[in-house]
Amino acid sequence: MFQKIKRRLIPILIIAVAIALFVYMKSTKPVQKPVDIKEKVWLVQTLTAKFEHLAPVQKLYGTVESYSLVSASSPVNGVVSKVFVKAGQTVKKGEKLVFIDEADLTIPLKQAEAEAANAKAQLTLQKLTNTANQKRLEHETKVLKLKQVAVMRSKQLMQKNLASQSALDAANEALVRQKYTVVGAKLAVQENRLKLIQAQASLEKAQASLQQAQLNLQRGQLVAPYDARIAKVNVSEGSRVNTGAVMVSFYALDSLELRAKLPVAQLPAVEQALRNDETLNAFYEFSGNKTKLSLLRLAGEATTSGVDAFFKLPESLLSARPGALLDINLEGVSEGKVLAVPYSAIYGNNHLFLVKDSRLVSHAVKVLGEVQRNNQLWALVKPDFKEGTKINITHLPNATSGLKIAEDGE
Repeated sequence: MFQKIKRRLIPILIIAVAIALFVYMKSTKPVQKPVDIKEKVWLVQTLTAKFEHLAPVQKLYGTVESYSLVSASSPVNGVVSKVFVKAGQTVKKGEKLVFIDEADLTIPLKQAEAEAANAKAQLTLQKLTNTANQKRLEHETKVLKLKQVAVMRSKQLMQKNLASQSALDAANEALVRQKYTVVGAKLAVQENRLKLIQAQASLEKAQASLQQAQLNLQRGQLVAPYDARIAKVNVSEGSRVNTGAVMVSFYALDSLELRAKLPVAQLPAVEQALRNDETLNAFYEFSGNKTKLSLLRLAGEATTSGVDAFFKLPESLLSARPGALLDINLEGVSEGKVLAVPYSAIYGNNHLFLVKDSRLVSHAVKVLGEVQRNNQLWALVKPDFKEGTKINITHLPNATSGLKIAEDGE
């Protein structure tokens, strides 16, 4: 009996000791202090808003063009005798460019002179013939009147039995023949008038051909009509050219313009300035030097990406060639109470983060364009908050309203 109780009591004691040991160890274990989670603070740089009176600047990319590019063609079929210029060469007004062989120009001129002389002689001959036909018509008309008087006299004599019927018949026959003669004379006068018109037209045509031959003689000895630069030379000495073949291309030095695409967003302000006769200028910077280009006009057609604007190239940029690419900064109309901020402060297209109570607050603004600051382009915005407000200018990828920040230097 005692052995049975002993066997049952030992496992119970072991379990009790284990529970007591577990309770003791749990009650005596070190207590871990709760973790104090602190909000992360982002270190940023800020800019204190200071409103100014500034003009927005828009960067544009343009191509140099010439509005007076001339392609001089050969006026006749012939051989090039002289080429005085090369591509890229600058020439003065009156300098020789390209000459066609003189024989190819003078032979057509002599032929035209001969045709004009022949047409003039034909016209003179027709005038003489017309004068003769007029006199003949006048003469035959007088004769017709005499024949009519003779018939009347014959009739009167017959009534008095002083003339025979045969005499009257002869007078009538002579009258009829004279009428036909007068009709023929009138037809000759009318026909000669038409021939006179034809001769006059032939003379005018011959004179026009003569003027064309004289003009071809001038055009075949091509000289510079103004100060220009040679764009391309298409012929060489000894080349045979056909009528209309381009020999040389050139453009006036003062005809150079810069064509740049103006964004659609900037179009209303530029058009308003042009309507108000306000001068808008762009600036081209190279090697630390700024060159001013005046806006001349806007293109007559637009595309979905904007409208082409044309700028006058100053003398300092006349060395540029058509096709050259230039980037310029277009200065818009000056506005008051605007703010310049670095592009690192812009989020999206039109958002800034203001600093209030050490936290960021998103704020929408209107971006007007750009301005130059410290040789860098800054965004020019139209703010609707108070001057002196601090703006975050450190670009944070996780920036959002309520983000805790600390200003650099605090």
